[in-house]
Amino acid sequence: MKTFKLSKAVHAHCAALTAASGPLKSDRPLAEAAASARRRGVYAVALFWLAAGMFAFSSCTAPSFMRARLQSQPNAAAYADLGAWFGDRKEFRCAAEAFANASRLQPQSEAFAYMWGLSLYSAGDLQGAIKPLRLAERLNPTDEHPHLILGATLDKRGLIPDAEKEWRSALAVDPASSTALDGLSGDLVRAKNYAAAIALLDAPANRGHHSSQQSLNLGMAYARTVQLEKASDVLRTALNSAPDFLPIAKELAVVLVLLTRNDDAIAVLDLALLKHPDDVDTQLLYLRALVSAHSDKAGAVGRRLLSAAPHNWEALYLNGLLETQDGKLEQARAHLEESIAINPNFAKSHQKLGLVFAQLQETPQAIEQLEQAIALGDREPEAQFELAMILRNSGHAEQAKQHLNLFRQLQKARTDQVQAADQATLGDQALAAGDLAQAVTSYRKAIDSNPRDAALAYKLAIAFDKSHDTADELAALEQAIHLNPNLAEAQTQMGFLAMRSGDTSKAEIYFRAAAHASPSDAVAWVNLAALLASEAKWQDASDAVRHALQIDPANEKARQLSQAIAEAAPKP
Repeated sequence: MKTFKLSKAVHAHCAALTAASGPLKSDRPLAEAAASARRRGVYAVALFWLAAGMFAFSSCTAPSFMRARLQSQPNAAAYADLGAWFGDRKEFRCAAEAFANASRLQPQSEAFAYMWGLSLYSAGDLQGAIKPLRLAERLNPTDEHPHLILGATLDKRGLIPDAEKEWRSALAVDPASSTALDGLSGDLVRAKNYAAAIALLDAPANRGHHSSQQSLNLGMAYARTVQLEKASDVLRTALNSAPDFLPIAKELAVVLVLLTRNDDAIAVLDLALLKHPDDVDTQLLYLRALVSAHSDKAGAVGRRLLSAAPHNWEALYLNGLLETQDGKLEQARAHLEESIAINPNFAKSHQKLGLVFAQLQETPQAIEQLEQAIALGDREPEAQFELAMILRNSGHAEQAKQHLNLFRQLQKARTDQVQAADQATLGDQALAAGDLAQAVTSYRKAIDSNPRDAALAYKLAIAFDKSHDTADELAALEQAIHLNPNLAEAQTQMGFLAMRSGDTSKAEIYFRAAAHASPSDAVAWVNLAALLASEAKWQDASDAVRHALQIDPANEKARQLSQAIAEAAPKP
């Protein structure tokens, strides 16, 4: 008896059934895929399933010729063709029922289990899709496609760590799988594991071959780690290659605003809106950029946006802000009050409304709104200053003094942060140029301005490491961990220093902390496993390296270490 098996080429086409199935796209109908696959073999007949009444299609209407075929030849191939027929018409639940019957008739067929799960995924039954996709994986662990659909399924269900494992399993089969790289890098960014996302996409094998989604994910990872110039370069290159991909244009515009290149951001958004004129999020981003740049166009753009989205709280807020600046206080008040009614938790709306009330000489309302802004977390010094002035003018001198002191503290903190960022940039440039003394000096100045920033302490430690100044490196790392115990990079480096000094017990503590801080980082688990193996803690070492391989089955160091541990560990 021949076995029905989908070829790689067929899988590649039907792995993305339709645009309706999610982020994966269809290149060819399911009917063609299944028909092509069926020509590779036939199914066994199992009439006893029919007798058990398992093949009723109560809500699915098949064409008469297929019903006739099922009556005369109720075999797996007939049900597969019926599933393909339903799938081609986007009746995915009916397709899933047909492929489920085919799979039950031929339970060793990976193809039928896969088509069953794929159809359920396309029908939106994410929970139901998991079981047949797991079955397809077990039947053929070397096929990447069940891993791809299962990764997408788990992502949609919010099971990010489980989805990461599926993406890595797919990459173990095909390291160049664009779909798997899209999914894994996106999950790493969503999990705020930006270092891992950068390591994945900036690896030599992947560098220069990014899809639009991967470029977006890499740009976001760089931006979230304050590597704004790198983010800008990646996103600009990606946008040139895919000018219609709106998420890249929007992310690039945000990065350019952070780089205070407002005119460039506006130019990017001008082009994006030519291609996507009705996208409200892009219009909002455009208006924000115009407001930041104090553009004369902001007022007209704001009014058009409000006409298109009259109940959008941010459009109301931005128009209220512009109207306040133009002295149109009653209009500003109405728009800000409406914005707050829709979204009462945005601190800036309360702050701007407080200013409007102050100018309208409605002092109690002004005080109330400014206090509400501060209570909601407005950390800008302006809110404290404005409230202090209103309280002083209304005879509340002691309260005014308290808020004026808070204003001075916040103003100093803001100045310190700006100075720290400037010095950190100088330190980064010096470190890249190999000027270690200047890097240390700049990072020290940055820390003097912003001593609570763990990332700055870690950067200083790296400069000391390159300078072979172990004592100062250790002190800087201890400070970084004190400020942020979940800074995995600092924990790992402390582990290496402890190993260098021969203190393996302390090294184990740090490597465990690094793995805990970044549980999806296979390298952290490999480090821990190697350390445990050096201490002859074989079971713990085996558990750690197994965890690394679950995360990244293709990790060569983990594979080698797993084999070494298996050979070295005492046999029971």
